Amino acid sequence: MSSNTGFSQRLREYILQKHGSVNSFCKTVGIKYPAQMTPYLQGKCRPGKKMLERLKNDGADIQWLQSGQMKDYPLASLSSAMAFSRSRMDIDNLFRQVHLNVGAGTDRYKPVIEAYALIDDSERLVDMTGSIETFFGYEPNALSETRLNQLIHPEDYVFVKSMLQRQRQDDDIVTFHSRFKNGEGIYVPVEWCLYIKCKPMSDLREYTMILRRSGS
Repeated sequence: MSSNTGFSQRLREYILQKHGSVNSFCKTVGIKYPAQMTPYLQGKCRPGKKMLERLKNDGADIQWLQSGQMKDYPLASLSSAMAFSRSRMDIDNLFRQVHLNVGAGTDRYKPVIEAYALIDDSERLVDMTGSIETFFGYEPNALSETRLNQLIHPEDYVFVKSMLQRQRQDDDIVTFHSRFKNGEGIYVPVEWCLYIKCKPMSDLREYTMILRRSGS
């Protein structure tokens, strides 16, 4: 494998993991024509200074892209970038796909997302955009770094934990019905699911958590 080929494969992996598509990546970093990425993704050449600067500003680990070696610290930009961190439209589509499967193809079913959060391998809420706190009636930032077992009813968490401990393939989706503690300390029923994603170059998992009121 040539060095350009290795680079192009890592570049493609980064773009798809972070943005889901080349078009989405180009829109994010300000590239007008996605075709401009073709030479880089086909291993015909490597990005120059301007393109590398765009990748760096987007959160890419340039050292890993160029050499395949991760930076030697725990919060390397590629590692810390949530592989499933996507736009609201992407999450809406994900949620719709989940419930189309669960609903056995019922065309009348139209899923609604009421809140979502990103969760790290330690089951801590790490990125919420405020939606989950509004959903449960907490003050802004009150749930930052909160663990799932602090929110879910202990009886329901036993099942959730057992599901998370199972060995899974990447890009798995699990749906739950659990009782969550709201801002008043009352447990309320919630329908929710987790999109499970393995971090690049790691055995650790990260999750997108999507919620709606049970029966909505």
